[in-house]
Amino acid sequence: MKKKFDFTKITTPILLELLQEEIPSPECFLQECKSSLPTFQSTIDKKFPPDLIKFISMPLWVYINLKNKLGEKKAFEIMRIALLTGGLAKQSILFDSVNKTRTFENFIKQELQINKTGTTKWNDLEVVYKDENKFEIKITKCLYHELTTYLQISEATKLICQVDNAVFNSYLPEEIIFHRDGINQRIADGCNECHFVWEYKNKINCK
Repeated sequence: MKKKFDFTKITTPILLELLQEEIPSPECFLQECKSSLPTFQSTIDKKFPPDLIKFISMPLWVYINLKNKLGEKKAFEIMRIALLTGGLAKQSILFDSVNKTRTFENFIKQELQINKTGTTKWNDLEVVYKDENKFEIKITKCLYHELTTYLQISEATKLICQVDNAVFNSYLPEEIIFHRDGINQRIADGCNECHFVWEYKNKINCK
């Protein structure tokens, strides 16, 4: 599985563009975030895996600093755009569709692999149902949410969750349909678990 792609190569230019009219010097702001990142990381409880901290601490640190400068609403929307774009690229690469044909079967295999070794490896997953037309899992523990809650920015979990809808519904558009079996079905919404449902609709006839 491909996993070395640095999604900040995408998020940084987007942030620089979005921040042009929001703060005096976006370049200096991001550089200050980067230079102070080790200090921020050192304050995080050691119970969180080092590789999780390395992967997600910079976006969260940028969000915290933007929230302090611009308020939650604007900071959230700026990071929403940046992380959606960068996250979609990162996750799409992990599905390795250049080398693995886009099929429902391959999607399931790659999704399970990503949950073992990729960007969601820190979460606890249970397979609820799997056949040739439907795949359903639930996440019973999300370290992303535990981390954002620990940092007192629990709303930031939804910045990460949003990538699911984008990447899953673009893998095979209109053939594989992703949903959560209703709204507010995430740990980030206050539920005890996150629901993920994919349905294969390839056999629908046009009218």
